[in-house]
Amino acid sequence: MVFAVIGWFIPGFWETGLFTLFSITVLCLAGVVREIMRLRILKQRLPAELYQQTVLKVGRASMIGYFVPIILFYVGNLFPQYSGVSFALILFWVFAITVYVSRLNRVAKQLDPAFVTMREVEQYRKPGS
Repeated sequence: MVFAVIGWFIPGFWETGLFTLFSITVLCLAGVVREIMRLRILKQRLPAELYQQTVLKVGRASMIGYFVPIILFYVGNLFPQYSGVSFALILFWVFAITVYVSRLNRVAKQLDPAFVTMREVEQYRKPGS
């Protein structure tokens, strides 16, 4: 989202070569692969009920969360007259998917207090936290 805001206000930002359509697509696909690997690991380590009710839904929502913005980004690029609408939809989508995943993580914590979210794992891994 940070890159989308920067690109919105600095149009020449996208011509730097680092954030082209191709590289953004590759980054999104890498996120999907990360989610698939995470699902496989968690399927082996969590009870089936917890996995089905929360982790699987979070994984699917995250994967869809990667695909929708990239599709909207392509639409905004193909139809420049709708780029503002596409940008607004991307921002709304990121907000909606974040709220949905947070809600599912809260449900997982209620079902199993030992459940650890990805945010908690990442905070634990950071030095100094």
